[in-house]
Amino acid sequence: MTTKIEYLDGKRLYGTIGLGIKNLIAHQKTLDEINVFPVPDGDTGTNMVFTLMPIITDLKDIIPERADEAMLLIANTALESARGNSGTIIAQFYYGLNKSFQGLEHINVEQFSQGLMQGYESAIESLVNPEEGTIITVMRDVANKANTLVSDGYIDFVPFVREVFKESERSLKATKTILKILKKSDVVDSGALGFVLLIQGVLNVVEQGHGGRIQTTHLDISYELEKIESLNKDIDFKIDNKFCTECVVTGDNISRQELKSKIKDFGDSMVIAGSQKRVKIHIHTNHPAKLFKMCSVYGNVIDKKVDDMTKQEKSIHHHGASSIAIVTDSGCDLPNEYLKEVQVVPVKYSFGRQQHIDKVTQTVREFYEQMESDPNHPKTSQPTARDFIKMYDFVSSHYNNIISIHLSGQLSGTYQSAVNGSKSSRINNINIIDSASASVGLGLLTMHAVDLKQEGKSYNQIIDSVEQKKEDTQIYLLLNDLRYAVKGGRVPSKVKTIANIFRLTPILTANKHGKLKAAGVLFGKTHIASKFLHFLDKKINSDTEYRMLVAHANCKNQGQSLEGDILAKFPNITSNYLLELGGGLGSHAGPGALVIGIQKIDPTN
Repeated sequence: MTTKIEYLDGKRLYGTIGLGIKNLIAHQKTLDEINVFPVPDGDTGTNMVFTLMPIITDLKDIIPERADEAMLLIANTALESARGNSGTIIAQFYYGLNKSFQGLEHINVEQFSQGLMQGYESAIESLVNPEEGTIITVMRDVANKANTLVSDGYIDFVPFVREVFKESERSLKATKTILKILKKSDVVDSGALGFVLLIQGVLNVVEQGHGGRIQTTHLDISYELEKIESLNKDIDFKIDNKFCTECVVTGDNISRQELKSKIKDFGDSMVIAGSQKRVKIHIHTNHPAKLFKMCSVYGNVIDKKVDDMTKQEKSIHHHGASSIAIVTDSGCDLPNEYLKEVQVVPVKYSFGRQQHIDKVTQTVREFYEQMESDPNHPKTSQPTARDFIKMYDFVSSHYNNIISIHLSGQLSGTYQSAVNGSKSSRINNINIIDSASASVGLGLLTMHAVDLKQEGKSYNQIIDSVEQKKEDTQIYLLLNDLRYAVKGGRVPSKVKTIANIFRLTPILTANKHGKLKAAGVLFGKTHIASKFLHFLDKKINSDTEYRMLVAHANCKNQGQSLEGDILAKFPNITSNYLLELGGGLGSHAGPGALVIGIQKIDPTN
């Protein structure tokens, strides 16, 4: 046997891993479509790509010659970007490889085999209840096969990786005989397939060199999507823990085992990866806020993420014939029946060092209660471009077109983050709309988009109509107490002083560019509703039909009273909802504020 490759240095190691990642990226859609375990939320491929993509985009020009230094960069990058169950397991697998390769300038077959075993052991250590028939099973079978090959005298990477890949294929096919749901769906485990695709990339490099192209002929990954979807509809998938929750804990001497024991009862599908200084946590739970609070005992909790898996499952299997997804952000205040029809990218806010995900880790009422008692004024933080990339990549796996409607670019950086995310995403069919509004104004525009989608309107028709509808949509913000707007930097302190002296209640609105401006003022602090009705009388045409949203900032009685008065005076408002004002605008409006959104109803849309 002629030896072709005896060792891997840092650059060659990076090349093997990189082509494996490209191979996985090429099959992202497949991985999402066959994702039926542990829950059919259709995001395994998206999460694995999100985890691994930075390795090939951010490291390509800085990979060192030494194998240990290269592997350290790869492992840290994967852990930093880790998303989802399989993504976090892969990151921990790389972390195990990194530990095994420490001090090694080059890696031979035996050392690589030891790394595979260390990677498997690190990955399984990160789990509370590892399931047979998943990625873990394939990792173990591959590591054991590699050890056997070394014992048999293999020293050349080319035949070694060929045999390892064959074993990964065998183990992958067996997954559908181990797990009942995989057998019923006639698919292999999605995470396990992702791991095998990574190994296939290694094989391509050692067989063809760095210039090797992705080869898929070796791997049978055929499946029947209609069969999967049909079974998913027939099977009652009970999601016991609603939220796919993730965070990173940073600190000194963090005990992963102790942390794991403390949070294991919070839910299921838990993966805890990383080191003593940085721990990545993934878990399915109904109590993300309590989880984050527990984690804070061990260090600083950052990079919080919470996804509603029930909504994801509905998006995948119940969107019918529509090929259009509607995306917004949590600055949008929507009735529940509409909220179920859209994907939401959350805004974050913090009281001092205490960070929250808007409408997820705190109820709206809890937000306002803390706002009144906490000396720290809440600071909002718009979603990042990476947050939008993840959302767009996930949604595009199940829809052909995306319409993304967001907070006014004059009020928040959220719109720009969405634009940047759409440019960086690999998806082209995304239209980003600046609502030029907020809260219930953004809500009314999003409702309009959902209505048009349900009526069967085309992608371009919806976009054009929403853009036009911006002119027919107005919001009015009644500020009960200006001190919160002053703290948030939205109103000069002298305006507050004048308002207090003359007992004024300012009315703010958004101009056509989406910037808040004064629309009027109510004199005195009594009979506010009747005074506002008089103001509104000048804004509403009696010959036009409207729909309305009213949002209150922890003042439900006042909101109900105002809503009732408006409906009594204006019978041409034929559709209305009373909502809670979320933290996006509420952080500046403060408790006691009311927001009214009105929109002309055009029968022709």
